Amino acid sequence: MNLPALSRRPLSRHPMALPALLMAVLIAGCSLLPEQEPVRLFTLPEPSLSASDEATRDLTLRLDTPSAGAPLDGRRLLVMPSPGEFQAYSGARWSDDAPRLLRDHLIAAFRRDGRLAAVVDDASRARSDATLASHLGAFHSRYREGAPEVVLRLEVQLLDEASREVLASRRFEAVVASNDDGLEAVVEAFGHAADRLAFELVDWTLARMASGSP
Repeated sequence: MNLPALSRRPLSRHPMALPALLMAVLIAGCSLLPEQEPVRLFTLPEPSLSASDEATRDLTLRLDTPSAGAPLDGRRLLVMPSPGEFQAYSGARWSDDAPRLLRDHLIAAFRRDGRLAAVVDDASRARSDATLASHLGAFHSRYREGAPEVVLRLEVQLLDEASREVLASRRFEAVVASNDDGLEAVVEAFGHAADRLAFELVDWTLARMASGSP
């Protein structure tokens, strides 16, 4: 920390000036606040879906990052202790924004399923046959009869990439009870909910792509 140049005037005339000046410089240049509580970073586990026995189709799916409003678009682990009220778990964050976290989990699920030749995200410049656009409506825990449960809700539209026509749309929701109200148990419930949502979304998307011939 570089201290600013001090006055050349004799210091003996002001015996209290130097300590006061140094204190002011230290306060201005350094944070004297107590250290914040260490933040624990959490992520969703790898999808548990098994590879499909069906043949791989020569189709590419683009999965856009879900849109989301505040506070669902951030990295805080959210809890709704009462209807309409959001709070955040102290000292904990997701490793990425919730929409990107869920997008990556879903892409991994599609790739593990293996029925599509390729699955890319919205940053890829690869040509795709269809796009999954969505809006994240819920990504939080809540209390039901005194016990926590996790709620994930996704409003999905399957679009023909060439015409941008909506081939199909659906709301997906997964609700999974937590084993207890501890942070680790709640994060585990988030993983189970994401898995359940991914399982339904993969099957639905493959069926719609087959029937819609994007």
